[in-house]
Amino acid sequence: MFEKLFAGTLMALVIWQPGAANATTAVPVPLPQLPATFSGTLPCASCEGIETSITLQSDGTFFSRQRYAGQVPPNQASDLGRWVMSHYGNIVVMQGQNSNLRYFRVNSTDSIEMLDLEARTILSNLNYHLNRTQTADSLDLKLFPLRGQYVYLADAGLFSECVSGLSFPVLAQGDNIKLEREYLERRNEPGQALLATVYGHLKLAPSMEGGRLVPSLLPLRYEHIALGNCATRLHSANLKDQFWTLVQLNGKPVVLPESGRAPGLMLHSENSRLSGSGGCNQLLGTYTLDGRFVQLNLVAATRMACLNEGNVDGELISTLAQVRSWNILGQRMELYDQLGRLLARFEVA
Repeated sequence: MFEKLFAGTLMALVIWQPGAANATTAVPVPLPQLPATFSGTLPCASCEGIETSITLQSDGTFFSRQRYAGQVPPNQASDLGRWVMSHYGNIVVMQGQNSNLRYFRVNSTDSIEMLDLEARTILSNLNYHLNRTQTADSLDLKLFPLRGQYVYLADAGLFSECVSGLSFPVLAQGDNIKLEREYLERRNEPGQALLATVYGHLKLAPSMEGGRLVPSLLPLRYEHIALGNCATRLHSANLKDQFWTLVQLNGKPVVLPESGRAPGLMLHSENSRLSGSGGCNQLLGTYTLDGRFVQLNLVAATRMACLNEGNVDGELISTLAQVRSWNILGQRMELYDQLGRLLARFEVA
C-alpha cells in the first residue's frame, strides 16, 4: 500500500513540477509570457542555414530543435537543459545535454540574438536573431544520450533528467521492460535512485490518473544503469559569500595548482570585506558596490616567496585595482575596467 501511495505522490509531483521552482528568480527576466518559442535560421559554415527553434520555459528549463538545411539526413539535433539570466546585460545563459554554454542577448520581448562563445556580440553582417512565434512549441524531442536518476516503484517508473532537473513518468513502451529489469537487479533497496542512460523520446502522453497530457519519457533504447549522481546543474550564482576561482587573467588562462591554495576571490557580506589569493599569498581588503559598479581596495597581502606554478599574485593585485564593474553569467563572474574591457574571469562550482 505504501509503495503505491509513494508512486502516486511521485506522479503528482511530475504533473505540477513545471511551476515548482523558478531558476531565474535571482535576476529579473525581461521576457514576459513564458513559455515562449524563438525561431529563425542561423548562419552555417557548412550548410545552407541552421533552422532553429528554442523554447524557454518559466521554470528555468528550455528545449530546442535544429535542422541543418541542405545536408543529408540525419541533419537534425535536439537539446534539453536549463537557462538563467545574466545579472546585467540581459543575456540568456543556456546549458544543454553536451554541457557547453550558449548565450543569447534579449534585444526585445520578441527577439533574442545569438552571441559568441565568450558571450560577446558576433561582428557580422549575417543574421543571428531569433523571433518569438505566435504560440510556444510543445515538448517532442528524441535525445541520446539522455541521463537521469531512475526509480521504479509500484509498477511506475520515474526518470529525473540530469541537466534540466525535470522529472518524467516512463511509458510502458519501447525498451521499458529492459530498463525496469536492469534497475531491479542493481538497486540495493526499494525506491533507490540509479543513474540511467537511454535513447529517449520526450513527448506529451496521457497521465496514469485522469488521462491528462503530461511530458513523459518513451525509452526507445536502454543503454546503461548504475549507482551514480547527476552533475551540478546550471544556476545563477551569487556575487557574495562564496569563493570565486580565477580562470582567466588579462586574456590568458590561469593554471590552477594541483594542490595548495587556488587563486581567487571572495566578497564577504559582513563589513564589505574582500579576501583571496593569487595562488600563493593571501590578499585582504574591502570593496564598494553600487549596482553593477564595484571598486576593490586591497589593504594587505602576505609576503611569502612562492615559485609554484599558477602563482599570479602580482598581476592579480595590479589588475584588481583597475576593476570598475562586474557581471555574473550563470556560474561565471567577469570583472571589467572603466571602458568595459574584460580583465578577469572567475568560476564557482
